[in-house]
Amino acid sequence: MNSIGYVFKVAALVFAVHGTGLAQVYNYEPYNEEDLEDFERPNKLHFGMNINVGKAGGGSSVFYNGTGLGELGDVFRELISIPERLDWNSVASGTGNSVRNQIAQQLGLADAGAMSVATYPIDQRYDVGFGFGLRVMQRFNLENAIVMDVDIWRLKSRGAWQLDTGMLPDQGQGATDLRDFGIFASEERMQFHLGYRTASPVDKSVSWIFELGGSMTAARIREHYIEVNQNTYDLIVPRQGQIFGAGTPELTWGVGYGGYVRLGAEAYLEAGAGLELAYCLGYDGVVLGNSDFRVFNHGLQLTWLFPPPQMTSASF
Repeated sequence: MNSIGYVFKVAALVFAVHGTGLAQVYNYEPYNEEDLEDFERPNKLHFGMNINVGKAGGGSSVFYNGTGLGELGDVFRELISIPERLDWNSVASGTGNSVRNQIAQQLGLADAGAMSVATYPIDQRYDVGFGFGLRVMQRFNLENAIVMDVDIWRLKSRGAWQLDTGMLPDQGQGATDLRDFGIFASEERMQFHLGYRTASPVDKSVSWIFELGGSMTAARIREHYIEVNQNTYDLIVPRQGQIFGAGTPELTWGVGYGGYVRLGAEAYLEAGAGLELAYCLGYDGVVLGNSDFRVFNHGLQLTWLFPPPQMTSASF
């Protein structure tokens, strides 16, 4: 027996629960080629639930490098650089109590005006992200199906920047005093996949699957800030110091388009249900503010396909 097929059979037996006992893998007995010719799955509309884990391409994370070169395209807020943030309070409110002075006090520096940004992050990347979603799939026969997935992701990006305090380090030993601090961002993404899927049966319990299609990605920035001595300072700020009313409006969604390929296997369960594990490679358009990025995204997806509902299948 194919070893990978055996793994999926075991996974199906472990994870599929039906009624008061474990579900039986569909038609689990040994097969021959004649039996396989007559083997079919319900040609009906299926629904499923997705659990995703993945690594977003780092190309779009340059938007969060602290230089403030991006544009949000928002009438209420703007993206500013780290140096601009150091002086933001004094510019916006005229109080003179700038972030620069606050940080100098926290770090015990005598001259706040001597501080400057030494380096911006060169390794700004996304953390491993998690997502959840729903699937709708219409099977035409055992081999062919149309699939639509809708998934929501929460992503975090992080990097490090250096502050030059303008002081001498180590009691005067050395040229400059450089200190490392973090810069962070978080995004919300909603992703739509629509594709054609074909299956190649291994036996009556497992099929290899291949899927190809198009994608649409809607992305929205949730927050973007630097952290110094456990204090955070936003890099997305109100335009000209304006004050919002009852609630802060959400930033708008940016929409990009791309394509994807998905490879994996499906374990067949009783009553037409299924358990699928697949790797997905996407070449997606990610729009943050007015910036459009093209990135490769990698992900693993576990999908539980429910038994088809007891209704007439869609006609095609």
